[in-house]
Amino acid sequence: MDTKDVTLFLTIARLGSISRAAEQLFMSQSTVTHHLQRLERALGYTLFHRTPAGVQLTPEGQRLVPLAERMAQLERQMLHPGEEQIPVIRVLSGRAFVSVDVPECLSRVVRQMKVHLKVRMGLYHDMMDALVSQQVDFCFLGEPIYHPLVQQVEFLPDAIDLVVPSNHYFTHEFPGIHAIAGEPYIAFGRSRAPFRQRIERTLAQAGVYPQVRMELDSIDGVKAMVSHGLGISLLPRRTLHDAEFKGYRAIPLGGPEWTRPTLLAYPASLADRPLTRRFVEIVGQYYEELRHGSP
Repeated sequence: MDTKDVTLFLTIARLGSISRAAEQLFMSQSTVTHHLQRLERALGYTLFHRTPAGVQLTPEGQRLVPLAERMAQLERQMLHPGEEQIPVIRVLSGRAFVSVDVPECLSRVVRQMKVHLKVRMGLYHDMMDALVSQQVDFCFLGEPIYHPLVQQVEFLPDAIDLVVPSNHYFTHEFPGIHAIAGEPYIAFGRSRAPFRQRIERTLAQAGVYPQVRMELDSIDGVKAMVSHGLGISLLPRRTLHDAEFKGYRAIPLGGPEWTRPTLLAYPASLADRPLTRRFVEIVGQYYEELRHGSP
């Protein structure tokens, strides 16, 4: 097995595209494909599924990623034995966290720790597999993960606010939660997404069943649709810092039912690492300051 093929595999996995990997590595697409196929033959299994948008890791490919990263790191250590080895922290984040909390937390991490960061967005249902197989070191998420091989720390919860166009009559007098049923509704997330299920469950408990006009995976997309008068929505408060600029208004609903948790999860086997403890400490400091209104 050629270690250059392993490095090429990691590049494809990171970019999700053979053509983009070829551009970045200054190689032809056919050459990249040849090296990938050579690696797959050596391993005896397929590493990627081809999709219209590029490539997606197979389950075997997902399990190979952390092993390939360790192999690449060992090769660097052998080639440059006197070079200081900087640890890599791999972070997987839900979409709501990556726009606000994660940048602030990671900016603190790089100021206080000498590390390389690899960050990507992912769906809740992908996070458990990524943590259990140690493809990532940390996950920022808004719903708990229950697995004996995963530990998690809960921080400051986030309120869930009603989001409406800036000229909507709700901004003058909100008649109550039941009024949501009479408005076109823009849902954030797919039907199986935990945040959306939390919203629908809470509304159903109040006997409210919104008229879903559209659903979007992008919080910025939802806010844009709302600001253009296409409907109303419910979103985490910490994502709504740009309300005045974007032309929408956030209406607090109050009550403990209109909150969602803030969690940092990591593989249980990494819990005692100084790097893990320090990362958790830094993230905890951010949320503690946020609790007291001084991030």
